[in-house]
Amino acid sequence: MRILLINPPCGPRTIGLKNIAKIEPLGLELVGAGVSGVHEVRLVDMEVRPEDLQETLRGFTPDVAGVTSEIVHVETALAALRQVRRAAPDCLTVVGGHHPTLHPQDFHDDAVDLIVIGEGIETFAEICAARAAGERAFAGVRGIVRRTQGGFVRNGARPLPANLDAQPMPDRSLTARYRDRYYYLFEDSVAAVRTSAGCSFPCIFCSCRVYSQGAFIPRSPELVFEEIASLKEEFVMFCDDHSFHDPERMRRLGQMLLDAGIKKRYFAYARADSIVADREVFRIWAKAGLFLVMTGLESLDHDTLRNIGKKIEDDINERAIAVLAELGIHMSAGFLVEPDFDAEDFARIDRYVDAHPSILLVEFTPTTPFPGTPLYRKKEGELLTADRQVYDLQHFLMKTALPPRELYRLMMKSYGKVVLRVIRRLGLWRPQVLFSRRILRLIAGLARSQRQLWRAHKDVPAPGLAPVERTG
Repeated sequence: MRILLINPPCGPRTIGLKNIAKIEPLGLELVGAGVSGVHEVRLVDMEVRPEDLQETLRGFTPDVAGVTSEIVHVETALAALRQVRRAAPDCLTVVGGHHPTLHPQDFHDDAVDLIVIGEGIETFAEICAARAAGERAFAGVRGIVRRTQGGFVRNGARPLPANLDAQPMPDRSLTARYRDRYYYLFEDSVAAVRTSAGCSFPCIFCSCRVYSQGAFIPRSPELVFEEIASLKEEFVMFCDDHSFHDPERMRRLGQMLLDAGIKKRYFAYARADSIVADREVFRIWAKAGLFLVMTGLESLDHDTLRNIGKKIEDDINERAIAVLAELGIHMSAGFLVEPDFDAEDFARIDRYVDAHPSILLVEFTPTTPFPGTPLYRKKEGELLTADRQVYDLQHFLMKTALPPRELYRLMMKSYGKVVLRVIRRLGLWRPQVLFSRRILRLIAGLARSQRQLWRAHKDVPAPGLAPVERTG
């Protein structure tokens, strides 16, 4: 049986990493690994080459097509499946991923036959086996929503795994033709590795805890080590919600890498309180090559931190910054941009970052209520649009104190300062670096992001107008 896996592109209104990074579709590589030994599998990465779906369908008629989707991909994921449906009318179409799990009703569409809820490797393999056996109804497959003549019906739940050790190694042969085009910011090549899933902390804006039902689902250090050792890329992104949730697990993994002499550069997400509590684990990882830690500092106001469920001590962010500075690890700091922000709020963050040299990157994140989160339930009535392309953590989706156009200009100005600070702190101003392919590519991507921010106020209805829902 022939199976086509599709990584959809970001749409034109989406701002963010699409302009400054291309990351391998790790979820599809894992799903593909679960069926590639039995079926003929091809993967199309439309984020890298949008035209590849059309070219592939000219000579490959799939029996099953699966597309993954984050929230910003709803329109483009559905468009990809419609394209498949036109080329292969009898093809079974399946959508899965983070957003379909949290808000499957966004995919109640004639282009979709099945929606996978939760971890999809085992579920997709079962779907493909059933299809190969002639199944049409899929009533016995747990963990899916299926389209019937009477509408979409949800089957029984598939329990989340206690750990990820039974999952296969990603099948990176599926992305072999794209791998030289994957990069991250100023890193010329990048590999993505999953060491865990889920998070148990109660931040009201984060969908990770909702996805994992409050559980932390680890993968053994031995399996992660085996995967890292097989990679040719020198820069590795840990695509976890909170890599250091279990410090002993990460201590073992870091020590294994050191003992084996495997020295790469790593990017990971970590909470500020775990950095402080597990200083010695981070000391091991500094030696192993941990280069950049993404930490949600969120706010400089402790009352705000408490209100959003960020249960940390008042001085924990300062102490985390000090730990990383001592160890020589850079921080990528995330700050929430609240609807009442003004110029002084941005200036205050800029002064704070300027005073902390270990903060290399800054991400300004307008408060975004993602469907399925406590924040969404609280703010759903205040949202100005249901256009999923702009749920990208860069658009203002609720009424703001300042006119949105002015806020986007302030964000542009602040991001400009971030870029200049990075150039200075990493020495990227040197001619041999500044005019390299990777830096010129980054500059071009930043310019695209700036242009999008300049017109971003046009993407969301002005406050006071009726919300507009845009679909594919």
